[in-house]
Amino acid sequence: MRFETSAVEGWIGCTADVYARCVKAYAAFQLGRLGLIQIQAIVRILISMSAMTADDACQLENNHNHITEFLKIIPSGCASRDAVIETLEERTGLKGSKDDAQRILADFRIYLKFDEIISRYWDSAGHEQRLAYFPLYFWWKLTAILPLRPTEFLLTPRDCLHGKVLTVRRTRLKNKGVRVSYSIDGDYELYKYEISEHLATELRAYIAATDDLRQNEIDTLLVPTTNFIDRVSDNASKYYTYGRLRMCLLAFYDEAVIPSGIEIGGIALGDTRHLAMINLIISGGSPSACRELAGHADINISSHYYANISNLVECATLVHLRKSRGGAATLTGEQRYPLARPVTAHRVQGGWCGAVSVENGDVSECLKAISADGFIGECAYCAHFWPDEQGLRLSFYDKELGKQRVEADTEHLLHMVEVVRRGIGHTEDVGSALLRLQRSCAHYHKCILESIEYGKT
Repeated sequence: MRFETSAVEGWIGCTADVYARCVKAYAAFQLGRLGLIQIQAIVRILISMSAMTADDACQLENNHNHITEFLKIIPSGCASRDAVIETLEERTGLKGSKDDAQRILADFRIYLKFDEIISRYWDSAGHEQRLAYFPLYFWWKLTAILPLRPTEFLLTPRDCLHGKVLTVRRTRLKNKGVRVSYSIDGDYELYKYEISEHLATELRAYIAATDDLRQNEIDTLLVPTTNFIDRVSDNASKYYTYGRLRMCLLAFYDEAVIPSGIEIGGIALGDTRHLAMINLIISGGSPSACRELAGHADINISSHYYANISNLVECATLVHLRKSRGGAATLTGEQRYPLARPVTAHRVQGGWCGAVSVENGDVSECLKAISADGFIGECAYCAHFWPDEQGLRLSFYDKELGKQRVEADTEHLLHMVEVVRRGIGHTEDVGSALLRLQRSCAHYHKCILESIEYGKT
């Protein structure tokens, strides 16, 4: 087998001889698992990949799982190789044809349960356990709030914390079709964010505990240790790789998740970034969220994540109620709504308004009522409005209609993002679409509460 040294010694990060040995080893691993013809096809792809750029490798259409698994067995670590693995693994998560792909996210209750488990585990963990699982804990707590890609997280600088201000590396926004260098200086910029005191304290403790360990050539925060996780990972690397973080997640499942008796399906490293984006959207959004959305190169991948926003609203509402009522509380009920208007309601056009503050001249509640067309102060879209026409109040709190509005507004947001991405729209349109979706999410939250609360009377 002959290999090109440019790619192998470039983004792959090994010698041609090591690459050839890894190809032979991977082919041997597949004997007895795959047919000879398929093994030969995989080997041809791996040979051709030695002459490809990182961009070309990311565009490979078939055998993503074999390519990523092969790249993970190559010794030592390489940030550019991790970026290719991450890209291909995200594409592996798509199910369906190229034109109708669907990204599979776990049920949102899975993420909420996982957060409870890792938080409880961390509170009682010893020194060795904290050293072993800090990369996983920090990844979960940080990237579920700040939408970082796993490779961005792994490239966090060693000197990253000053007070409560965290410095991270973020990929420069790139338009589709533009070649990238897959180098830290060329592809990443430094950003600063303020984090919680708790997370800052945990980070300081980790930095102090790992000061005596060998540092890597790119001076990143996370360093391999001598714990059991690294003994089954790529010990030759000084860089904390994507594969190492994945092994840490699998080890945590074995040690803490499975023994808990709570059934939790697989969580992918790339999930938290999209969870953070969804959380930003429904909790108020921000200009950075708009920029992140508009900077997506593949809107089809994004759309299948954000299409689950209505499910997150429902799960978060139910979990909040369960916690507020105690662990033994049940959430059963039926849709039953109060049909008599409040005694304090005052007359408005077409019905009655139950907001006392409005009668006294305070229109802040009116500003929250925005129609589907974006008009402010529409009574028909206000929770305080009691219409003269029978049935409208019941329709307003209908859970199915509320969910449909969330899904429709999600599609509208993604359409606006795509328009902006193509350069034929305005970022203000994305902001307007975000507000529209946030309003429908808040309304759907009220629908769920209404159906549960009044079903328990």
